Amino acid sequence: MASIGEKIKEARTKKKMTQQELSDLLNVSRSAISNWESGRNYPDLDTIVRLSDILEISLNQLLREDKIMVKEISEEQRKNAKRKIILRIIVPLFIISLFTTSYLLYQENSNVHNIFSPTINKTITLENNTKNGQEFEFNYTKNIFWKKEIVNTVGSTSEIEIRIIDKKTNNVIYNFSIQPGKSHELNSLKGNTDYLIELRGKNGTYLLKFI
Repeated sequence: MASIGEKIKEARTKKKMTQQELSDLLNVSRSAISNWESGRNYPDLDTIVRLSDILEISLNQLLREDKIMVKEISEEQRKNAKRKIILRIIVPLFIISLFTTSYLLYQENSNVHNIFSPTINKTITLENNTKNGQEFEFNYTKNIFWKKEIVNTVGSTSEIEIRIIDKKTNNVIYNFSIQPGKSHELNSLKGNTDYLIELRGKNGTYLLKFI
């Protein structure tokens, strides 16, 4: 009863092909061919298919009567099927775990939160002695996660007038009023630029957010 190794050697010899030439075609080492032919180990199923094409010998001829090889291939196929099932279970669990961990870190770690979803809170108090308004400087640091919006939160006293000026050019970039609980887009802001924010409104406290 001829083993698959013997059949490989016989077919290779008939084609007047050296072990090195066959190994080059299969992109394996010459010693791998020698090991197959001597029966020390077996090629995998994909390689057997390629051997069948290169040596022009049917799979039936290669595998027929080699019960050990057929058994090993069957076992390998069962192992591969088990691996696929395990991967189908493990990969989704890993992804869920990764997202869960990332979310918890995002919620708990203020540094992470500020990097990926930066928010600047500003509390402004306007009184009689600030009837001309109040101003503060603001640096817009370019970040792809900035929504470029300013929010006059629900807790603010009333509508507030906001003027944003580019400190370098003294150009007025924005001049608008915003009601409590409303937001205003700031798409014209440029990254790493200093701005002067001027605020005017009724006496009271205003809670502003730059998001």
